[in-house]
Amino acid sequence: MDLLTSRVKTRDPIIVNESTQERVFMSTSSVECNIAFGQLAVNVPPSRVEETVHVLVDILGDVPYISFPSNLTWNEWALPDQLVYTTASSLLWLGSAYPAFRETAINSLGNFAKLAVLHLKSESAERLITEITPSLHGLYRAITSTPFHWSPIEWQDLATITGELFSANVVDRLNSLLPDFLNGEIDYQQRLYIQTTLSRYLSSGRPLSGYLGVCSVMECQWTALAQILCPPLPQPPLATTSLGHGHLHQIVAAQASNTAWASLTTKSAQKPSPSTLAAEFVSTLRLSLKAATQCFSDLLHQVHEFGQIKPEIYAYETLSESLKLATVCSIALDELDLSLLDRLKLLLSSQSPMLESRLLDAALKSVNVLVRNFPSIAPTMASHLRRFVTTPMSIFEFEFTSENRAPSPLLAATKSLALCIRLVPGNELGMSYMYSLFNFVPSTVSDTDPTVQSDEVGQSPYIHDHDGAESGLQGYTDGERRLVGINTVCVITCLALELQDEDITQLAVSMLLQRLRTSETSVEACIAYNLVDLALPAALDVFLDITKAFSISILAAQTRLAQDLKGPADNQKAYLMELLSLFNDLGTAIQTKASSSHLHLPQPEHIEQLSALVLPIDSLLSHPQFTPDNQSPEIVTLFRSFWLIVAIFRLCDGQHANMNVWKSAALARVAAKTPRLVLEDSDDFLNSDLEYNRAIRKDYSERIAANHRSLLAKQITSRAGEVRHVSPAQVVFLLAMLDIETLRTSMGLPSALPSYFVHSGINADTHLVSCMESIAENVMRGCIASLGSRIVDHSLGSDLTSELQGLLVWSSHRIEKARNMASKYLDRLITSFPSLMCDSNLVFAILDILTLLQNSCDGEHLDEYNPQHVFHSERSHLTLTLTDSYSTRRDILGQLYKNAKQWFSMSIARAPLEVQAILQKYLSDHRRIPQPYATELGASLALQCATEFGTLQNRHVPDSPLASWKPDRAKLVASQISSHAHFTGRSCRCPSDVQKVPPVHAPGYEIEALKQKMKSTFEEIQNKTSALTAQDLRRLLFRCASVLISMPECDRDLLHLLVAVPFESLTPASVSTGTEAWTWLVRERPDLEIGLMFEFNAAWLTTIELKKGMFSSALNTDDPFCHPVEYTPTDKDLIDHSFQAARRLLMPHTMLLHTLASRFQAVRYQRAPLMRLITHPLAREARFTLLLFGFQVLRNSRMDTTSECCLRTALYVAAFSWFSVRPRWTFGANRVQLDVDIKLLNEFLEALHADTLRADHDVTSLDAPRPLGAYDIHRQQQGQLLRVLVENEISRLLVWANPSNEPLRGSDHHAWDPLITADSWIRLVQTAWKVEPTVAVHMAERFKIPAVVNEVTRLIKAHSSAVLDSPEALKYLLGDKLDRSLQGKLKHVLLWAPVPPVLAITYFQPNYNNDPSLLQYAHRVLEDHPVDVTFFFVPQVVQALRSDALGYIERFIFETAKISQRFCHQIIWNMKANTYKDDAAEVPDPMKPMLDRMTDMMVASLSGPAREFYDREFAFFEEVTSISGKLKPYIKKTKAEKKAKIDEEMAKIKVDIGVYLPSNPDGIVVDIDKRSGRPLQSHAKAPFMATFKVRKEKVIMTDNPESILEEDDNVVPKEDTTSDYEIWQQAIFKVGDDCRQDVLALQLIAMFKNIFTRAGLTLYLYPYRVIATAPGCGVIDVVPNATSRDEMGRAKVNDLIGFFEAKYGHPESVTFQQARLNFIQSMAAYSVVCYILQIKDRHNGNIMIDGDGHIIHIEAGVKFEPSSFKLNHEMVVLMGGRHSEGYSLFVRLTVKAFLAIRPHAEQLIDTVRLMLGSGLPSFKGEATIQRLRDRFALGLGERQAAEWMMSVVKNAHENVRSTVYDEFQRDIGILYAMPTTAWTTICLQFQQDRGN
Repeated sequence: MDLLTSRVKTRDPIIVNESTQERVFMSTSSVECNIAFGQLAVNVPPSRVEETVHVLVDILGDVPYISFPSNLTWNEWALPDQLVYTTASSLLWLGSAYPAFRETAINSLGNFAKLAVLHLKSESAERLITEITPSLHGLYRAITSTPFHWSPIEWQDLATITGELFSANVVDRLNSLLPDFLNGEIDYQQRLYIQTTLSRYLSSGRPLSGYLGVCSVMECQWTALAQILCPPLPQPPLATTSLGHGHLHQIVAAQASNTAWASLTTKSAQKPSPSTLAAEFVSTLRLSLKAATQCFSDLLHQVHEFGQIKPEIYAYETLSESLKLATVCSIALDELDLSLLDRLKLLLSSQSPMLESRLLDAALKSVNVLVRNFPSIAPTMASHLRRFVTTPMSIFEFEFTSENRAPSPLLAATKSLALCIRLVPGNELGMSYMYSLFNFVPSTVSDTDPTVQSDEVGQSPYIHDHDGAESGLQGYTDGERRLVGINTVCVITCLALELQDEDITQLAVSMLLQRLRTSETSVEACIAYNLVDLALPAALDVFLDITKAFSISILAAQTRLAQDLKGPADNQKAYLMELLSLFNDLGTAIQTKASSSHLHLPQPEHIEQLSALVLPIDSLLSHPQFTPDNQSPEIVTLFRSFWLIVAIFRLCDGQHANMNVWKSAALARVAAKTPRLVLEDSDDFLNSDLEYNRAIRKDYSERIAANHRSLLAKQITSRAGEVRHVSPAQVVFLLAMLDIETLRTSMGLPSALPSYFVHSGINADTHLVSCMESIAENVMRGCIASLGSRIVDHSLGSDLTSELQGLLVWSSHRIEKARNMASKYLDRLITSFPSLMCDSNLVFAILDILTLLQNSCDGEHLDEYNPQHVFHSERSHLTLTLTDSYSTRRDILGQLYKNAKQWFSMSIARAPLEVQAILQKYLSDHRRIPQPYATELGASLALQCATEFGTLQNRHVPDSPLASWKPDRAKLVASQISSHAHFTGRSCRCPSDVQKVPPVHAPGYEIEALKQKMKSTFEEIQNKTSALTAQDLRRLLFRCASVLISMPECDRDLLHLLVAVPFESLTPASVSTGTEAWTWLVRERPDLEIGLMFEFNAAWLTTIELKKGMFSSALNTDDPFCHPVEYTPTDKDLIDHSFQAARRLLMPHTMLLHTLASRFQAVRYQRAPLMRLITHPLAREARFTLLLFGFQVLRNSRMDTTSECCLRTALYVAAFSWFSVRPRWTFGANRVQLDVDIKLLNEFLEALHADTLRADHDVTSLDAPRPLGAYDIHRQQQGQLLRVLVENEISRLLVWANPSNEPLRGSDHHAWDPLITADSWIRLVQTAWKVEPTVAVHMAERFKIPAVVNEVTRLIKAHSSAVLDSPEALKYLLGDKLDRSLQGKLKHVLLWAPVPPVLAITYFQPNYNNDPSLLQYAHRVLEDHPVDVTFFFVPQVVQALRSDALGYIERFIFETAKISQRFCHQIIWNMKANTYKDDAAEVPDPMKPMLDRMTDMMVASLSGPAREFYDREFAFFEEVTSISGKLKPYIKKTKAEKKAKIDEEMAKIKVDIGVYLPSNPDGIVVDIDKRSGRPLQSHAKAPFMATFKVRKEKVIMTDNPESILEEDDNVVPKEDTTSDYEIWQQAIFKVGDDCRQDVLALQLIAMFKNIFTRAGLTLYLYPYRVIATAPGCGVIDVVPNATSRDEMGRAKVNDLIGFFEAKYGHPESVTFQQARLNFIQSMAAYSVVCYILQIKDRHNGNIMIDGDGHIIHIEAGVKFEPSSFKLNHEMVVLMGGRHSEGYSLFVRLTVKAFLAIRPHAEQLIDTVRLMLGSGLPSFKGEATIQRLRDRFALGLGERQAAEWMMSVVKNAHENVRSTVYDEFQRDIGILYAMPTTAWTTICLQFQQDRGN
């Protein structure tokens, strides 16, 4: 309101000159703002009323001086009209509610009216049409709409001002507007605006003419005057509720006029005393009366003269308003105007000049008003009205077949007649008029006809001669007589209902019943129709008289009576018995008649009549108060006969000619309301109720018995023999049972089946009962099929729950047969549809009945001799009546308990959240206070099942350490129940006084505070500034949910925030809490579910748009070598952090999908495009959960064909996108996650097999639905392909889960049909290419089948542009050697997605012919990768210079060197190391000139800080390495002398902060241990070791599980989470020894480590750094804190296990076991490394054990020759022995390591191949590469590859060569005493031995 007030615009009173009548233009927005202010003004608080009234007065006063815009945005009323209406109505309302402002408001209206009338006489036609006349119309609408108690003086002023509109000149002026406008000169746009304005008002029934003005003025005058005579209720001031929201008032159009006129017609006016009336007021009244009557006469004359009435004349409306004004003026004057009365009589006569319904309605209501206020005219008007209603006028014509009621003028006239009669004392006049009217009902039978009853009504002392039938109908035609008769019947009925006199009502009924059989057909139909109106409120005896008179021929009346008969119950029961009796009598009569015919068949017209009676029976039974339970035996007997007759004539057969769709549906509804046909207490059911039933004519039933037996035998073929032994009556009964139960179960109502087996006589008849059992079985099968189809349509009714409860009660019945049937079918239903258990009423009923049965069994011990039979549950409203046999009770309890456990298990597997929420609600019920020692079996079972894990929740460890304990959710359930109770209590705010009732919901200020807290929390989470913990968020969300539960109405803002906050946080903790809160809310407030799911959907879409969670690209699968490869030990913490980060990113959506799937299972019985999702291995669960949910929706929902196809296509696209990247293993060592993934894939595979095209309907505007043949073929092709892919994925994961193929860990899955032919594989690849080309690309790697590889290669070469975004596809295009025929097809290569760096480097090799496009692409790829990625491949980059004919590699080196100074230094050192081929720098490499030139150019290009850094680094390195040269003179001297010389030289070195060791480019040297120098043994060289303090930076990996903030990338740690640390790093400086082979080996080991880390495998490798800095020179990092196996021997440690026990403690200690685990993990990793790379010289001197127990291989020179790895006896013993868990773990890890590296074999091979030109001694050309490739076993499948590696492990165990080699090394003296830094001594000794 403040905002609108500030924007309201009025004229400036200082500038405005009233004398000149200046007009001010106002924009559309300003006008609309003023209109809005007027609309809200009625709702201002009392403190703002004065200000508001003044603003409204200003607005209204400005209207005549405003120039309105020519705007057509309005639909009904123009802007001036709307502005005046809202402003004037608000002023009237405020004046009424606040009397202090009444005068101001009235004066404002008067002033406006005066100015408007003045402008009518002077303004142009254009302005009159567009502004003045609409504004006056707005004033008229305000006066007639706003209730206001006018005073006489106020009315007098209003009448005086508006009376001028009666003047002839004003009327003529308004009527001439249109001609003046048409003749005027107006521009086109303005003319169009005026035409539109006129046409819109005309279409709204308000033509802007003089007649409308006159009509509006009269309505305003009589509305105001009527409110003086019948004052309206005063308007209350605005009240404020406790919530702070006012009740908004709204003014309804024409409310004041309608209310005032209705008050006058229903009660006498409060006439003011004549003495209190001022003479001026009386004079004005008379003038208005005169003007009104004159207007009426003038218009009547005009109509009579011209004949045709045009809409713009507004004649009918004006005539009506003139009558009303004259009538109200007469009452105000308290003088009956005779001329007015004469006019009314003229209109209400056969000589009426005008028969128009609106005018007649006004005349009749005017008569009502006059008669109420002048009762003396009542007799005269009664006689006149009687003649009026019996006159055959056209306005009274109507047809009962098409119209439900008589014409409104006739009904209005009858009500006026009733009023006149009522005002005359006594009922003599009423009786007289009833007799008089009866004579106007013509009869087709003469009074002398002997067939007519002698008590014909026709003579009465009240009937006068002039009213006789002879005089009344004399001279009328047959049509007129029929019309008068119909009208008279309606008048008689309406009079009886209006007068409400018992004598008159009985007389009316008697009269109409007398004419019912003797009148013409249409009159008879009218009588029957009106008798229904009389029967509905009649007493029972009168009601019975009417219903007995109805025959089968009056079906419409019977049906209408049945529909409208809402009560009383006795009348309903009597009518039901009458209808059923009529049906049964008619059925018996048809049988009798058919028996006498020669064909023994009933006539079709008779069956038609019989079947028609089903309709009124159905209508009567449709009333909600009628229930089939507890009906009287009489009604049960009638229903039994009804269904026996239905069975006899087979009315339930779908092909019956007389049963249309309506009747069949009606019969089904009758079946639903039919009570039990077999009563347990019946004396002799088979004889008295069946064999001798009156409904079965014995002669007829025996004649058609053969036909009935045949029909029955077809239904129960297994009981055809028994059918022959039952009697004809029993056959009919069996057919009736089949009919009624089939109809019932088709509607989902199976609970009546057990009721047929309660009678001992039936159960004793073996033939009959066996047939009944077969029928019940057939019916139940049909019921399950029907429910299944209805489930798909989401059309299950709410009655199913009560039906299941009924079966539940029946399952404890005293009669064993009935009990067993109920238990059997209840179990069938719930096991077929387990999600039925998501209904809380059913669950509560099961648990309550279990408790009741338990209590009944306890009675044997509590009150042994007085068994209780009846048990009742207040919560479920169920009652059990049990047998007195306690053993039977125990049997019943045991069976139900067993079934209930199974039902809960099945339902929890499908919808765990919903079922467990119901069980929690049951357990938390506090309405009953349990006794201290009371036990409840239902609660015990609820607690047991609530704590079970569902299928979707099954993430616990499968094997329990205790055989008697099963993992459960006990802690979570207890927490949830306590949370619900806690927050429910907080929401109620229960006062300290326990006697007081707690408030329904929290006060408004608390709700607003909660909203603000939720909003601020959302914003803080969004801005990453929230400090809330998970517990804080839990409290907040549960508080929000509890408030929503307690509020009577839904607060949409709170509901939105309840969903939005967890989605915005999107962490596992927040989503888990949100899921709990949502489930609780939906369980307690089911009405909020739809709103919650809308919010859920919107929030889900937001995560897609923002690429959060599973839609993030942060964890997409990519090549491990597109990330930096580091020379660091394997870091398990980093792997664990990556795993947890991935889980944190993916788990929220997985949990949300589980919630959706659970909720879908819960609601499927009651009632977005997909994109590429994240491809991380841990995303497998989330993706396939989503897909499985989608296929469940597809299978269990009925949707139109287009929607079905679109959803299926989207699901297939999302499924295929998982296979559009390289095959992935799972991440980490979480077996539970792996089992979940495999289980999900199997379920998804089952869903694919079950997927079929339904396409049963389509919603389309096309003439014919589109053909689906091609779509279905394509779907089948896609389905086959997807099944093959999923089977392959399952088989791969099974191999990963059981790599060593251990029987106890499960068996493999057959990946695909081995019989698939090559042609079939080709077709599958082609299908994949059509779906998504990248899927086809990766099929080659998945299946390793030549046909697949060849077809993929062919497709890529033919359509290379389709796979530009797949780096893996490029190798199929290029191959190992570029085909010259492809050179013209490489135009797309420049656009290809980047491959890993090592692959790009290979494209510079000669076998690719230096193709320009390929070279440009390779150069771009190297530049696109970050420097820290390409930095690792410096050796390969330098070797690529050998074939760099076009200078691309050289250019890349120069460009990258400018970016990274460390890259520049490393490339320089590597180029220097490759200038010579030998250690002594004697054999130059052919690249030497180029390398020297490039080195000089790179150094020369450095300048500024880069040159300064280069000089400092190389000077420092030269200073350190020069020590070796200075040691050469000391080679023959003692070690002490060498040590002294080293210390002397190292003391001269000054550390320049910022330099680094070449082997540690990621750290800077800050100090040197100048006493750490140590000479190493060498024959001709002087290597030495020194220790440096190096400062490095490490990443601090922090995981806060309590944080509710979503991490941005979750995997890549943020840069600001790092810290500096310092270590002492030992390095060996070698001279004269070629380190390049060690560089290559360690480079490959680092790549292995990267693969293992990206796969989440905790396999330990330590790729220490070795850098070749010059020919025969290098720097080697020393492995810290390590001991060689040889040193152990020198220390008298006989074996590894002895060393481990000495160092780590007893084998049972934690430290020993952790060290052993480290040994196994590292042993598995190095075993694969040694096998693949064939690491040479694996003796005890170069195998190290570090401080944590890891094994580390040093001096890893490669030889690539056939050999196994070293696995001797002592290693196996340390693992625990050959058959230990440790050894099994080693084998599994080794096989997994091998499987993990195979997909990256080509990059590892290319890394080696690029080094072939270096001339390393291990290389033997391409044969070396081929042997290396063979060791990867790339042609084998995953299981075959695993078996291959297991054979390698077996071969390595106790390998003879390895043992002999150890002995040989010992013999030649390699084993010697080693220092702690064993690697140094090993290197020294190794070099010395080689020198010797």
